[in-house]
Amino acid sequence: MTAAFLNLKFKNKTTLDNKDVYITFQNPSLGTNNFQVTYNGGQPVQFANEANLMSESLSLKEIGEEGFAITELLGGILYVSYGAPLTSTTSAPSYIGSSGQDYNTFFQPFELTRTGNPNDQGDLTAINYFTAPISIQSYSGSETGTPLQNVGFTQTAGEIGSEISALTQNNPASVITNKDGDIVRYIGPSSYGTDGTNPFPSFVPYLKAVSSDSQTTAIQNSNAFNAPPQAGPGSTNYNFILNLTATASTDGSITMTGSIDTQVTPYGGSTVDGPSFTDCTVQIGAEASQAYNNAIYGQVITDAVSFGSGWTDLSAYMDDKGLSDQNALNITQNLAIGEITSGLLMGFVNSSVVPAGKTVALKDMPSNAWWSLDPVIAFSDVQPLHAYYNTYANVIYKASNNEAYSLPYSDRLGDGPLVNSVQWDNQDVDTWVVTLEPPVPTAD
Repeated sequence: MTAAFLNLKFKNKTTLDNKDVYITFQNPSLGTNNFQVTYNGGQPVQFANEANLMSESLSLKEIGEEGFAITELLGGILYVSYGAPLTSTTSAPSYIGSSGQDYNTFFQPFELTRTGNPNDQGDLTAINYFTAPISIQSYSGSETGTPLQNVGFTQTAGEIGSEISALTQNNPASVITNKDGDIVRYIGPSSYGTDGTNPFPSFVPYLKAVSSDSQTTAIQNSNAFNAPPQAGPGSTNYNFILNLTATASTDGSITMTGSIDTQVTPYGGSTVDGPSFTDCTVQIGAEASQAYNNAIYGQVITDAVSFGSGWTDLSAYMDDKGLSDQNALNITQNLAIGEITSGLLMGFVNSSVVPAGKTVALKDMPSNAWWSLDPVIAFSDVQPLHAYYNTYANVIYKASNNEAYSLPYSDRLGDGPLVNSVQWDNQDVDTWVVTLEPPVPTAD
């Protein structure tokens, strides 16, 4: 039987007193909607009003040794702040752009969903910036029961920060300091979405090398939707399968051409082939460097991305089958973007490395084969001659053994960073213990 709540506890290894380490909830549902979190024997976590995104900041001393009882939390982000509470209430703390609230405060987030769904999960994240290592250990039967999953960092904040800082030769755009000169965080390349200055490498040289070698990449993956979404008797499952080929141009642009096939499975029935949609072209143009970098580093659809007419036909089909409310088209488009950009960010595209137990190089494998490699390899391990990968993510990946999100699709690779919050391996998850390590060192 699923536990009534998740007991979220903290171990403070920061060198700061419990009264100087704070936890703040960001609730995307706003205020008390989808939010049932208490501490100290039933005291609810408060929001100033139900329209507020951010909760009150509570010190570990106020929270107490028993931590939080989380009955319901949907898409929650928990901020650990070091030395000071967060002051923002209607927006997330500012990690880039010095005019925002809490910009000078040390903070690091982790994520958690707990609604009672057996597939509910959480994770550690350092995609946009890094301030401090955090780890999560889950248990069944309380902290003294059965250990389940364990994710976290194996390096200190100083070691990680030093490696990130060296990537950009201490470029001030990637090393954020407060008014006292203390380093409060290191900014990752996917954070540079508005100012147009990204101190991390462009992917144009990588793609030019792909073009020069006339290398093609098979983009294969799929996702499925149920109509109606709750599935069960009377529902139908629609699976959309990418069959695309990615090529590169001499200017670094990327083009994916091919089709999207469908498989249709009525509840309790046999799977049959549905229509195939041709001209499902996707282009990521290199003409506008900022939009190009944002599309690749951020793994999102920007002004640099365009789609062929087949996507319009696919959209009409999805609408006809009742899938538009599930945002099925955008999710499928992002699946395609995620496949090629993950391959680039992790260095798989055009890699001549032959993984252990395989007979072909990574560059000649379909993209979905990269995600099931055992043992896992990526980034500098698969591009030994050039830094053809996300150099920031490489640091986070190696410092956490891929147990923290270093880029948006880190969960594609191997076991990934996800930690279950309701059930794991047929056991109930009733406890998380979150260990907090010291943040980046202050200036001398």
